[in-house]
Amino acid sequence: MQVAQSIRVMDVAQGKGRADLLIKNARVVNVFTKQVEEVDVAVAAGTIAWLGREGENGIRPAAIVYDAGGKYLIPGLIDAHCHIEMSFMSAAPFAQTIIAHGTTTAVLDMHDVCNTGLDCMHNFAREVAGTPLKAFLMVPPCVPGTPKLEEAGANMTLKGMQEAFALPRIWGVAEAMDFNRILDREPEIMAILAWAREKGLRIDGHCPELRGDDLQAYLTAGILTDHESVTLEEMLEKYRLGMKVILRRGSLEEPVRASDFINALADTSNALLATDGCLYLDDILDYGHMNRALKAMVAEGVDPITAVQMGTINVARAYGFDHLMGAIAPGRYADMVLVSDLKDFDIEAVFVDGRQFGAEDARIPRYSYPPEVLNTIKLGPVTAQTFAITAPVAEGKVTARVMTIIDGTVATREDHEPMAVINGQLQPDIDRDLLKVAVFDRYQENGRHALGIVRGFGLRKGAFAGSIGQDSQNLVVVGADDKDMALAVNAIREMQGGLAAAADGEVLAKVELPIAGIMSDIDPRQLQRRFMELHRCLGDMGGKQVNPSFTLSLLLTCAVIPELKITNRGLVDALSGKFVSLIL
Repeated sequence: MQVAQSIRVMDVAQGKGRADLLIKNARVVNVFTKQVEEVDVAVAAGTIAWLGREGENGIRPAAIVYDAGGKYLIPGLIDAHCHIEMSFMSAAPFAQTIIAHGTTTAVLDMHDVCNTGLDCMHNFAREVAGTPLKAFLMVPPCVPGTPKLEEAGANMTLKGMQEAFALPRIWGVAEAMDFNRILDREPEIMAILAWAREKGLRIDGHCPELRGDDLQAYLTAGILTDHESVTLEEMLEKYRLGMKVILRRGSLEEPVRASDFINALADTSNALLATDGCLYLDDILDYGHMNRALKAMVAEGVDPITAVQMGTINVARAYGFDHLMGAIAPGRYADMVLVSDLKDFDIEAVFVDGRQFGAEDARIPRYSYPPEVLNTIKLGPVTAQTFAITAPVAEGKVTARVMTIIDGTVATREDHEPMAVINGQLQPDIDRDLLKVAVFDRYQENGRHALGIVRGFGLRKGAFAGSIGQDSQNLVVVGADDKDMALAVNAIREMQGGLAAAADGEVLAKVELPIAGIMSDIDPRQLQRRFMELHRCLGDMGGKQVNPSFTLSLLLTCAVIPELKITNRGLVDALSGKFVSLIL
């Protein structure tokens, strides 16, 4: 802020100048006192200048007077941990969408796009910087997410981390998700974390089911947060040890009821709220973003103002920008959200830097990505024979490890099932929903690939593929027919990223995601319609997933989330971080 602007804000605070905006008749949620105050709010130069009752210290003149009509005014919402890329939108359409739902600030983990290439991440950061979303970018230290288990399009080193800090809006180090690398004292990750601590940077964590001495050893590396606990006891242990525990609320089920955790705390200031990017595109567009997460908190029995704190001031304090935002108070950015009530949090109006966010603000200019970011699929052609699974017997049956999807969660279960072998090849079993799954290294023409068996998609025919397999963003395909699996994979190769459904020798539907092979910058509603058509086709093929694209992206290949996963190198026991055989 320039000196002249600062003086003007002070003048408005003292009643000596005209405000740019005066919000009258608001019920302001005070996140410091946990009270609701019936006060007016004056804004100047994008900054909150004054709160009070008109008439107490003279009338506050203003260029624009907004009557809140007795509705609730809360600080602009802050997502404590978010992956934009999981929405399949690039930064510009994502920002225009979530700001309209009251999320004005986000701590953004660039892990997904970084896996597709360092140039991809650098350009993505520049796109984010061109949006009105107040973004605090975190640079991922674990790329690939599990380097001993998979290939990706980049390999994060200390040098790469240091160079990334020249990008705009960089704030800290993203989730240190491969905790086994840290506990093993792997030199590169330890060098990255040591450098970050020396610089006083915040480091996010990711450590499901890590407890006891191993947890404490992990924390000594400087880890600040966690958003992956699976039991109440685990959450409380982490909280007692000083971690900022992030509660994730989105489109998926979570293992612990929010009120069970919050009510067990004497002090909730280190409890944060996030979406983690785990929101279906449909849900963001139709139902909201962080306001939806607040609604979930209250529905689970959390006090409404405590919930608001978790999505505003608690996040700002945890990440060290509470002097800028997170509260409706003098000197903070004038990012505010008017909501109908403190139960449903329906949006009445959003103010960004003291201006009401309207339809004209939603037309954020698109970023011009260079060719290398739009051509990230290097995989060569595949054939039906690529998907043959050789068995140890010529005929008969074998017992196979099966990834069983736990729908509505981020986890899978390891099951063991008898499966038929014909002519020395393992056969899928459509009647038991035992389909083939394959993962390809998409960053090399002749990279490695692996095969497995998955249950939960329900396809009766055809195949479904996408260049969106978390965390490496490798190309993953599920299918009942080898020829259709090859057809779907080759379709994605040709369009340089996206998703495709194929059956009976024909590509039936596809969604192009040209930006790093994982995102699109087209109008969000147009993108939604394309996904709806894809999902309709999958339903016609027998698919039974609520959101098959999200499942394909997150549940099969993310080797740091339990139980059984698959990467381009093979089946992985996610907890031990070790490969296991397909056939027992």
